[in-house]
Amino acid sequence: MNFLLSFFLLFNSFTQNDGIREFDYNGKKVKTTFKVESQFIGKYAGRKSGFLKLNENGTGEYKYDQLVFPVSGCTSDPIQFEWGFILDDNGKPVKFSREYGFSYPILLKSTSKNSFKGCRDQIVVDFIIEKDQALHISSSDDWKKAL
Repeated sequence: MNFLLSFFLLFNSFTQNDGIREFDYNGKKVKTTFKVESQFIGKYAGRKSGFLKLNENGTGEYKYDQLVFPVSGCTSDPIQFEWGFILDDNGKPVKFSREYGFSYPILLKSTSKNSFKGCRDQIVVDFIIEKDQALHISSSDDWKKAL
C-alpha cells in the first residue's frame, strides 16, 4: 500500500511540474495547462478595485468589482483558485481566431471558501482575449493585463 501511495505522489508531482492537470467541468474531465507563455502571467485589472491574478505556479486570485447576489456566508474577499488553459487533443492550448484577434479559454477552480458567481459556482470558464496588442479578460469590461 505504501508503494502505491508513494507512486501516486511521485506521479502527481511530475504531472504538476509539467503544468498539466485535469479539472472536472460540466461532468467532463478537461485537460489543462498552466505552463504558458509569460505574457499571460500577471495581474489583469481595470478602473475599479476588481482584478484577476494568474501566478506562474497555476494558482491565482480573483476579486469582483462588485459582489452581486451572494449566497449567505459569501464575502467580498478575493477568491483563491487553480487555473489552466484548456488543451486540445494535441496537447496545445486552445486558441480561437476572432475578428479582433484571439481568445484563449481558461478554467478557474476555487480553492477557497469563496467561489465564483456569488459563491454559486466552484469552477468557471473565462477567456483571455488578445486584441489591440493587449490582453483582456472577457468576464470584465475593462480588465486589461498590467504591463
